[in-house]
Amino acid sequence: MLACGKIKAEEIPQIIEQKDRTKAGKTLPAHGLYLVCVRYK
Repeated sequence: MLACGKIKAEEIPQIIEQKDRTKAGKTLPAHGLYLVCVRYK
């Protein structure tokens, strides 16, 4: 959600403090997820 622009980075601490998982958007199952790339400066 953050990368899609639907949640701002500044909102994340507030979402965590609310302890309401629904405020963070949809949760998808990890089935089939994999790391594509890691970039370092």
